[in-house]
Amino acid sequence: MRIRERKLITRVRLAGKRFHVFEDALIDTGAALTVLPPEICDFLELETDRDFPKARLVTASGLIETPVKILERIDTSNITIRGLQIVAHRIPDPAPIKVLFGMNFVEGVELVINEKEDRFELRDPE
Repeated sequence: MRIRERKLITRVRLAGKRFHVFEDALIDTGAALTVLPPEICDFLELETDRDFPKARLVTASGLIETPVKILERIDTSNITIRGLQIVAHRIPDPAPIKVLFGMNFVEGVELVINEKEDRFELRDPE
């Protein structure tokens, strides 16, 4: 995959129990959690994590509390991740990307960055 404007962006398939969507996602190693807009969470009919129903996030707008949901499945680069915790939050405009993969996503994959060639790969760690 190509690094675009110094950003790690990948095309993903996000799936709930019945529906799925395709989106571009920014890989952000500075974020702890994966973020999806509330409208995608609603469309995918994601359930709230009963063990961890809310998360506190520090954003540019200040401290917010937001629901934690469980994403059934993510498919990207021949990798499938199931049951990932996400937070439902809208990244403010003018952000070009609405889906952000945080460290809870990165910890489940092998991320290889080749800065010299402006390329990166996501691999299954097994």
